[in-house]
Amino acid sequence: MTISQNEKRKIKRFPVLYHLVKPVLIMRAGKNQDSELPAIMANLSAGGMALVTFSPLSIGEKLIISFKLKDIQMENVKATIVRCENKGGACIIGIQFEQIDKAIADKLCKMADDFDACRTRLFYDDKSICKKDCSYFAHCHYSERKKQVAP
Repeated sequence: MTISQNEKRKIKRFPVLYHLVKPVLIMRAGKNQDSELPAIMANLSAGGMALVTFSPLSIGEKLIISFKLKDIQMENVKATIVRCENKGGACIIGIQFEQIDKAIADKLCKMADDFDACRTRLFYDDKSICKKDCSYFAHCHYSERKKQVAP
């Protein structure tokens, strides 16, 4: 993977905020259950994720993250806030996972690769048909392509 001069991420991400809201439960590390904060996942990678929340948070703050997608579940994952941007009352935060299960990390990398390959095919108007073995298929929002699924 080549990283452009403007792109600081070393791991590909894929979006999750298209037609469905993906809730994430965040908890400030070392705090009690009352410190649970809801958030919405915007994108995800094996290294971290972007979240939207209405709770003020700070760069460097330690969090515990839990979420479930159709085929991935992460519970009590330690993370650190590496970016925080206030946008009209909402906070967009970038978090970096401290450690995740290798099998989940591999699956997330594969999903990001499959998403990127699909986006490239769409850009070039490639008529390739989506395949159900695509690791991103369950999260795909390209309805026209999903209608033409090959076995």
